Amino acid sequence: MSDYFMREAAPFGDGVWAQIDEMVVSVAKKNLVGRRILSLVGPLGWGVEQAPMFGFTDEGGADVVTGEAKYLRLAEVGAEFIITAKQLLMAEQTPFGLDLGAVATAVSRLAREEDGLLVGGLLDKAETKAALGDWDALGGPFEAVATAIAQMRQAGVDGPFALVLSPAMFARLASLMSHGRRELDMVSKLVEAGLFQSRSMPDDQVLLLSPQPWNMDLVVGQDIVTSYLGNEGLDHRFRVFETLVLRVKRPEAACVLK
Repeated sequence: MSDYFMREAAPFGDGVWAQIDEMVVSVAKKNLVGRRILSLVGPLGWGVEQAPMFGFTDEGGADVVTGEAKYLRLAEVGAEFIITAKQLLMAEQTPFGLDLGAVATAVSRLAREEDGLLVGGLLDKAETKAALGDWDALGGPFEAVATAIAQMRQAGVDGPFALVLSPAMFARLASLMSHGRRELDMVSKLVEAGLFQSRSMPDDQVLLLSPQPWNMDLVVGQDIVTSYLGNEGLDHRFRVFETLVLRVKRPEAACVLK
């Protein structure tokens, strides 16, 4: 297989690459939110640049997928990091191992960019709107989410539903308790597909989704991979990146509470 990512040109062998790849996977799993909510299509490969998206229509009382597709271009998200020659030498000559903090930081940046693309896209395309209510009052969040779910079901959108909110909104929700009953537990029971925190969410909005694959999904071309960009003097630059696109097939399956 051709080494399109120039990994063989790096000044180290498979052992160091294994450490880098393990760090990339570990940090990505901990930080990526959108992938825990949406169904994935792929990975299809770096060479895939577009993904078809079909809509739905009604013909004679029967639901049917539209014949013509809209083609969406996959976006590339990524971040770069540097490993110095001295770090590599220290890893060889001392018992301390290779410091991969720069790798972890770069993957965290990639995760924020991916979630920004996905959460931002869902907020932008959501056709359903509902009232946020008072998230500082006991019972306020439960009533707001229950009402929004009822509104979506009335419009023909089925569950299970997922809820996405900012860390600040999550803190407000988690702080509400009365007679041993936590508001967080009550709201969580309403959203069987999960309750998620995302730094890409505004602090004054909440996103309710029916993340079934016929409503929305995530197409991955190139899955997260680390490439070698070359040396800069004695140091070495790398790029961790991916290509992907959000497909919202039924915009009414996304509801913004605000």
